[in-house]
Amino acid sequence: MNFDFIILGGGAAGLSLAYRMANDDFFSNKKIALIEKGEKNKNDRTWCFWEKDEGLFESIIDKRWDNLHFYSKTLDKVLDIYPYQYKMISGLSFYNYTLPKVKEANNIIYVKGSVESIQEVHQGVEVKTTAGTYSAPIVFKSFPSVNEIDKKEHLYVDQHFKGYMIALEEDRFDPNEATFMDFRIDQKGDARFFYVLPQTARKALVEVAIFSNNILKQEEYDSILQDYINTFLGIEQYSIDEEEFGVIPMTTYPFMEANTDKVFHIGTGGGVVKPSSGYAFKRIQEHSDQIITCLKEGKSLKESYKGLNGRFLLYDKVMLHAMLHNGVSGEEIFTKLFKKKKASSIFKFLNQKTHFLEELSIFTAPPMWPFTKSFFTLISK
Repeated sequence: MNFDFIILGGGAAGLSLAYRMANDDFFSNKKIALIEKGEKNKNDRTWCFWEKDEGLFESIIDKRWDNLHFYSKTLDKVLDIYPYQYKMISGLSFYNYTLPKVKEANNIIYVKGSVESIQEVHQGVEVKTTAGTYSAPIVFKSFPSVNEIDKKEHLYVDQHFKGYMIALEEDRFDPNEATFMDFRIDQKGDARFFYVLPQTARKALVEVAIFSNNILKQEEYDSILQDYINTFLGIEQYSIDEEEFGVIPMTTYPFMEANTDKVFHIGTGGGVVKPSSGYAFKRIQEHSDQIITCLKEGKSLKESYKGLNGRFLLYDKVMLHAMLHNGVSGEEIFTKLFKKKKASSIFKFLNQKTHFLEELSIFTAPPMWPFTKSFFTLISK
């Protein structure tokens, strides 16, 4: 079957792009295929991000907070994040909202199948799947073309996380305040912190995030979670309504170099995940908007990747290099940042909306020497 566009993968990136195409009259006469192997009927992940204004998926925000709490062994601080709000969308809310709209669109077919091969041919791209063979001049691919990244050649660390949605029989949480980072746990030589995201006074997502290249056994994450809930939250009795687990690659590997004139990588496969923090959802939305703009204005799709390069990529490289090679701990970096700078300034920097003087102010908050060493090491290569 022939299409104008094929989208491979129905996760955050694929569905964000397909949803925009389903709701834009520009694409009403285009034939689009979204190919996804999974059911997307489980709450398999949670996306959190900060935002000033209302976004495209405002109606499905599960929870939002105006105040966040930061903890480390030397800092206990409530963060006023105005003019931002910290927002959370559960995976299931996102799937339940976008998938029906995509499936109902006259210009999109939803194919349930696994990709077996992708081959560029003269007239476009041929995609063989377990459900059949499909072709199009342009394919958007949400999974990377590389099977394994050389961690000696490229800066790389996994952010692996596991969380419990816990329910209590009495009020214990403040639903108006979330714990953004809690570094008080034993770091074990890594960067380890907790999120606590209360839905109500009796229900919260409690999640540990670890920056390291050593994925733990599930029972090890469970032990860390249980100890934090008991020791730091002071909660002994609770039930677990849901669990989530995932691994996010934080790397400067140039995923987009695998793009061709016919196959374009999006989401994690396109290097959209911010290398120094692992944040992705908001960046996926911005990249999706840029793709749509390029298509509508007849620009090269390569233009949509410009926001992923530039000086902010260098900042990400410096941050990762300092953490991986110059002994800077994540706890030390974020403690100094949130002690000396307004949270809104840090969020603006992480959103890549700052000018150079603002960026210089951010970089002078933590210890300068390790970052200076990393900077000169990187530019000398």
